[in-house]
Amino acid sequence: MKKIAIAMMLCVGLTVHAQWFTGMSKQTGLVLCIHLKDSAAEIYSPLQSQDAIPVSGWSLRNDTLRIECSSIGFKTVLTRDADGWSGYWKQGFMKENISFVPADTLYQLRRPQMPVAPYGFDEETIAADYTDSQGHAVHLEGTLTFPKGGGRYPCVVLVSGSGQQNRDEEIMQHKPFLVLADYLASRGIAVLRYDDRGVGASTGEVENADTRLFAEDAEAMFNAVKGNRHVDAKRLGIGGHSEGGAIAPMVAAKDKDVRFVVMLAGQGCSGLEVMVQQNEALFRSRGVSERLCKVRGACMRELMGLPQGSTIKEYQAVIVRHIEGLDKSEADSVELKKGMGHALKQQLDTRWMRSFIALDPAEYLPRVKCPVLALNGTKDCQVVAKPNLMRIKELCPKADCRRMEGLNHMFQHCSTGDATEYMLIEETFAPEAMKAVADWILGL
Repeated sequence: MKKIAIAMMLCVGLTVHAQWFTGMSKQTGLVLCIHLKDSAAEIYSPLQSQDAIPVSGWSLRNDTLRIECSSIGFKTVLTRDADGWSGYWKQGFMKENISFVPADTLYQLRRPQMPVAPYGFDEETIAADYTDSQGHAVHLEGTLTFPKGGGRYPCVVLVSGSGQQNRDEEIMQHKPFLVLADYLASRGIAVLRYDDRGVGASTGEVENADTRLFAEDAEAMFNAVKGNRHVDAKRLGIGGHSEGGAIAPMVAAKDKDVRFVVMLAGQGCSGLEVMVQQNEALFRSRGVSERLCKVRGACMRELMGLPQGSTIKEYQAVIVRHIEGLDKSEADSVELKKGMGHALKQQLDTRWMRSFIALDPAEYLPRVKCPVLALNGTKDCQVVAKPNLMRIKELCPKADCRRMEGLNHMFQHCSTGDATEYMLIEETFAPEAMKAVADWILGL
């Protein structure tokens, strides 16, 4: 078990009539369920396993509840109050105050938008085999979703965001590409979504792959579906989410057969600027002061500017310089510590990260001649809407750029936009965002 909570659930029953309580942590992203009943205690992390986590000790004395799980280094001390329970939880070096309120039952994630069989669309497998520019053999496989009945349909090839993901772009029990494909099929639009190389049915070298190589994969799948009997090649476009939102126009800049581009949380700024904006926005969403958010951003800018192969000592020196004058609580609030040089070097000194930092849409967006739709959520903390949409418009003046009010990076309605919310939000894809995509494609 990695971490405990963002939505922690405490289930307490001191008699045969069990009671349930729910609490939320802002530090992590897992659900915890604790059930005390008949002089026994059980703890579950239902998003990870249906099996109980062993409780090494618990007690209830004078309205104070203590529970320990030594196998995962977890401890909580809670005091009964008028609303439920309040106190703290601790695991390893993490410690946080937390409150619990009554709930009806054991917490379960709901995904109400998830399509279930029998589906309202038809589908078939599409595959591509080719040799990439690094000389590696690549096999890609995906699913073409199309409306029931005969005919040829407008079609969009979907490209996932960063990190190796399956054809549904599955994350935290959400399947945004499946939900989007289901909706678009209901509107008369076909969708090809595919497993990234190294995931599911797709194979290919991953360790040294970068955004440009993934763009080759996207182009291969675009070509593979071009002649399909269900696809109108004159209305065939490419769309992507996050990193995929950068890849889609990269392909369109090369291939005149791409008839339209959809950028979902795609970048207009350089990779370096996107990362700086992201670091500031994420901590801002957590209530950190603007001054400290700027400290975080400036530190990360300098770290990302270090030459490849810089030593851990050089990374450490940058961190120390930027946290000079901050007290411990201030440095902790933006997660900058003197001993983080090794971890940040491992994160920033990879082939993919170096390539992404150097990536600038100015290289390809001005060369895109087909229609472009760019959607970004106003609460997106990973690709910040305002600066990126402004630069997309600057580089591609004909682009239709829209800010989607109240949506995060995953196009969910949200509270803060912090990534820790993604799992707990039941919505997978905001209906107004899907409608905007469908209306725009059908209006071309």
